[in-house]
Amino acid sequence: MKKRSVTTTIALMLLAATVSFSITLTVCNQNFNQKLGDLEELVSEYEKVAEVQSAIDRYYVNEYDRAQVTEGAAVGMVAYLGDRWSYYLNPEQYKAFQNGLNNQMVGIGVNVIEDLETGGILVVNVHKNSPAEEGGLRVRDIVIKVDGTPVTELGYESAVNAVRGEEGTAVTLTFLSDGVEKTAVFTRRMLEIQAISSQILDGNIGYVAIENFDLNVDQAFLTAVKDLQKANVAGIIFDVRDNPGGSLPTLMNMLDFLLPECVMFRQVDKAGNAEVYESDANSLELPMVVLVNENSISAAEFFAASLQEHGKATVVGMPTTGKSCSQMPIELSDGSAIVLSVNKYYTSKGVDLASNGGIKPDVQVELTVEEIRGNYLKPLTEDRQVLAALEQVKQ
Repeated sequence: MKKRSVTTTIALMLLAATVSFSITLTVCNQNFNQKLGDLEELVSEYEKVAEVQSAIDRYYVNEYDRAQVTEGAAVGMVAYLGDRWSYYLNPEQYKAFQNGLNNQMVGIGVNVIEDLETGGILVVNVHKNSPAEEGGLRVRDIVIKVDGTPVTELGYESAVNAVRGEEGTAVTLTFLSDGVEKTAVFTRRMLEIQAISSQILDGNIGYVAIENFDLNVDQAFLTAVKDLQKANVAGIIFDVRDNPGGSLPTLMNMLDFLLPECVMFRQVDKAGNAEVYESDANSLELPMVVLVNENSISAAEFFAASLQEHGKATVVGMPTTGKSCSQMPIELSDGSAIVLSVNKYYTSKGVDLASNGGIKPDVQVELTVEEIRGNYLKPLTEDRQVLAALEQVKQ
């Protein structure tokens, strides 16, 4: 084999180094130019904000709180995404939000959703022995003002967060009850939410109400179902009506206990990365029914969808909300946060519930407003949707 001279070898090494440096420099330049272009675009986009602030500082005749104006800008940025599930939380609201994930909350004791017709806050559940119950709020009342400011002016999420606050403080709510406008003062206090409750109906049918899918609810759920199994129930009704959703890991643990080996859920992030969740071979071998309504949202919908799609449960009630994206809180430097939709999610069969109009019940049963309010105070066996579910379990 012919040997290269030392001089030739050094020359080749220098050439390789020069080419490598040239390629690296080109790539760096491309990245720099890309970032420079992004920066120029960002400066251009925020130039309008700077112009507004400059005009305020130069011409505005009254005193103002600059921090509040900055808060308003943050609220507006998220609000104008056009996504009803994304919103801004100030530091106090974010702290309350974190407590709520553990089923602890300082507030008045209601579950609410947005009333799309009026833009107000629709009350879908009133907790027992809560400030809301004591102050006269009822299921299906619509809050239209918080401390005198219209909900439509505050924006739904900001209005809901304004209802929250520190323990011992008061909030004044104006609300519509059967079309009659009322105003009442509610004093916030710490509430422990019992997310899982269970009982036996009609002698041998188990019933489990799931109020949300927040952290640790899965453990209470498994305990309740196993207790019903020990009682030799002939079937189980799971009630996720008025359930606003919650944690994905909590939902997956609950479904894994109920389903055989199968795909339970799919999600896709902004970059297009897909994640598939599967259950093991163990499953609950009992007839099951899931109760849903128009206020079953997010995890509650996917709970019903997974059991329905795999033929493990009959769904009874009304079509659900139709939500197909998950949110993540992103804490900001001052302790505030933005809650943003960060994943698209799909049923086990790849259905987008937002596009599909939610879950379609196998057996549709509609209740009047009077029945819904009455059911809050009556035994379950006088609830027509529960009666329909009992009939399906027995079949």
